Amino acid sequence: MKFTDAYIRNLKPQQKWFEQIEFSGLGIRVMPGGGKSWIFRFTFDGKRYKMTLGKYPGIGLKEARELMLDAEHLKEQGINPIEHAKQQQAKSDNTVKKLALSWYTHYVEKHLKRPLTVKKQIEGDINMLLGDWVLDELETRHITQALDKIVKRGASVHANRVLSSLKQMFGYAVSRGTMSTNPASNIRARDIGGHEKPRERVLSLDEIKSLWLFLDSNDSQMAPQTRIAIKIILLTGVRTAELRLAQWSEINFEESLWTIPALHSKANIVHKVHLSYLTKELLLQLKTISKSEYVLTGIDYCKPLTENALPRAIKRIQERLGTSEWTAHDLRRTFATQLGETLQIDPVVIEKCLGHKMPRIMATYNRNEMLPQREEALEQWAQHIHNLMANNIVYLNMKTK
Repeated sequence: MKFTDAYIRNLKPQQKWFEQIEFSGLGIRVMPGGGKSWIFRFTFDGKRYKMTLGKYPGIGLKEARELMLDAEHLKEQGINPIEHAKQQQAKSDNTVKKLALSWYTHYVEKHLKRPLTVKKQIEGDINMLLGDWVLDELETRHITQALDKIVKRGASVHANRVLSSLKQMFGYAVSRGTMSTNPASNIRARDIGGHEKPRERVLSLDEIKSLWLFLDSNDSQMAPQTRIAIKIILLTGVRTAELRLAQWSEINFEESLWTIPALHSKANIVHKVHLSYLTKELLLQLKTISKSEYVLTGIDYCKPLTENALPRAIKRIQERLGTSEWTAHDLRRTFATQLGETLQIDPVVIEKCLGHKMPRIMATYNRNEMLPQREEALEQWAQHIHNLMANNIVYLNMKTK
């Protein structure tokens, strides 16, 4: 028997499924409900096999014969068509989207300090632009084309951030054997979003006063945890994550000392922060309302303040005060700049206050924690802010609701 289009079209279902096979090994299976599928019967290494080629009428007779011939060619090369089909299916399932999920679940959430930032990149950019690409087919040009689309929407800096995440993600895939090479490794930021100039935003003393008075006013309408967090960063220069993840077990009120574990420190070192009288007062205020092991919490008292809470609060402050943009990290830069320019504190002491590792050439300073000098610097800074507030004038440019 040799199939024709009319013969296949006119095959009627029966109570049980049945198959019709032509001399070439090509066959058609008819189900009781009327559904039809192409099959191919063949022998390989002395064993009989039956392979499904696809459904009729989506695949017509001509295409079914071509698929059968492809399978015959594989047999001639010593390849089992069924095993080959399984391998091809596995490859097609191995997409960028699937890799992104694995990378986020097994690496980002466990090891990166800002997993939610990466999650937004995955959902808003990586999956949207590259998610359906099969890993074995993805090339460098496909990545640069995707990044160019981000740049075209006016987000050059963000494109660089996404590039950085892609390099890490594909590096993870190479280390796991999912990919043989990293297709993003040779892409440079300057070829995508361009060189980024470092931000140099520093709040002036007038801006500090305006901010502090606003935080103390009823107009701020902010949770005490958020208000106090902003003040503590300004008073101590700690990183946002170090404060956000801080636990009460790290705070020693008796010795006026906050010991930040290496796990929460960007420099991966234990960082000791002197608590000035003003910082200690703020922490004690938090302690009286705390129901958690964490110094700062949001609605869920069992978890630390989310990483988006402070940026959102800062944006609201800027809208109300009408000031130019600044970030929580700019408060840290302001702390360092004001210690140097206003109080004339030794630069090495400032670096120690910031928890920076000193260059090797300054190894002596690495061994010396300089706690007395840091204590003096932080107390001076707290007193300076106190004096600034003592001359109480109305804060600047606050917008009305």
